[in-house]
Amino acid sequence: MKQVLVSLFRWTFGYVIFIIGGTIVILSTFVPIASVKFRVVRLFCRVLLWSLGVQLRVEGEFPNDQAYIFMSNHASFIDMFVLAAVTKDKFTGVMATEQMNYPFWSWIVKRFDVIPIDRSDPGAAVAAIEAAEDRLQKGYHVGILPEGTRTTNGKLGPLKKGGFHMALNTGAPIVLLGIEGSYRFKPKSSWLIRPGPVTVRVGPILSAERYKLTEMDVVMELVRRQLTILSGEAALTQ
Repeated sequence: MKQVLVSLFRWTFGYVIFIIGGTIVILSTFVPIASVKFRVVRLFCRVLLWSLGVQLRVEGEFPNDQAYIFMSNHASFIDMFVLAAVTKDKFTGVMATEQMNYPFWSWIVKRFDVIPIDRSDPGAAVAAIEAAEDRLQKGYHVGILPEGTRTTNGKLGPLKKGGFHMALNTGAPIVLLGIEGSYRFKPKSSWLIRPGPVTVRVGPILSAERYKLTEMDVVMELVRRQLTILSGEAALTQ
């Protein structure tokens, strides 16, 4: 019963913060200084996570010397807010088209040039990758959740090749980020919230020089192993 009451409180508090903060974020995108909206959205994400009961911890520092593709495990709906809270400078991401069906949320992500991708349509997926490549060339970091969907058991799922093709086509280095604690906080199969720590670990950078000399399956396996370590999954299985 206590967890139900805590969850109801956190959902209500978080919803209020989401509406107020989201409105401020949308308004900030009309400011002619581009960096303003990214500062505002990072603050918004941290406040939203706090309102939901997330104790955000960051290990390492996101690099900012050029445009990167950043990849992370995906265990909860809060992952996108966690990643936005720690990413530096200009950033966008690839997002499933169904996410664009929520009116207020879609208004926010469209202001950040998020690229919708229809996973059921190979042609649309190729177009989304090309759009993401264009963002990279304009100096945006581009976020990819290579599993494509949230895990249902807390373990890293199979990785899809789209983000790796993007890396090969653009020569952009890949930053690996592991999120630990988001599955416990709110798994896909439950509406209950368990407030507590969520840790983001900034992992190694996979340079273009390195992955271009390696077969894609080998690179994907390397990324998979690193994400299991960074997300804490590897420690649980030892």
